[in-house]
Amino acid sequence: MNTLEDLEKKFNFTYPELYKQLYDDRMIIDDWDTNVPFSTLKENPPLLLFGNDIEIWEPISYREGIREMIHHEIYDISPKYRMVPFAGNGAGDMYVFQLDMQVNGEVPITFFRHDSDAEILAKNLQDFIFRQLLESLTEMDEDSMFYEDSEEEIKQNLHNQLKTHRKYLKPEQVEILENLYQRDIFEYTYRKPNGSEFKREGLLTFDEFEKLIKQETAFEKLNTKFAYWE
Repeated sequence: MNTLEDLEKKFNFTYPELYKQLYDDRMIIDDWDTNVPFSTLKENPPLLLFGNDIEIWEPISYREGIREMIHHEIYDISPKYRMVPFAGNGAGDMYVFQLDMQVNGEVPITFFRHDSDAEILAKNLQDFIFRQLLESLTEMDEDSMFYEDSEEEIKQNLHNQLKTHRKYLKPEQVEILENLYQRDIFEYTYRKPNGSEFKREGLLTFDEFEKLIKQETAFEKLNTKFAYWE
């Protein structure tokens, strides 16, 4: 299996058109099998290089992981759900195309927690990319890709990333991001619903992020959680 078409035929599913375009444009690379230094990647960032706690997987290299989820070999997934993973985080959780919930060609993106409920994050890949670009602005600390960069360097990274991602976003999404990039990095306090609070630094607060997501990417299943084993 050397192409996306091979994967689709082997496992009997179809990738969203935007994902195919990203793959053809070489926006999806194999981080573990590239000789390109990070300093060079920053100049023309591949998909979500500066995303929030996410690693985009090269599908051909990750085909065994796709097989395991499609065939329900590792996780206790109900037969009514059909998921194809395309990225992960540092905690063993995955981002998946929720094929069984596709409506009019729109394939929702779900955050698949390996030890808890799944959560629907976006109605399609375009809105998910926008969501990730926004969320990366809420925390710019030692755990982010921006750590040890000056604010000037951070802004350059952001503009470089938007340069390569612009064509995959709506014009209004690009405009929102460009306006946020004009801010100075600031410290803010976020208060959780349980009353606890913590301080963060970024260009966007969590409250602002949540408001923008509801305004710009709203659909009926946004942020819906479900037990994928039932």
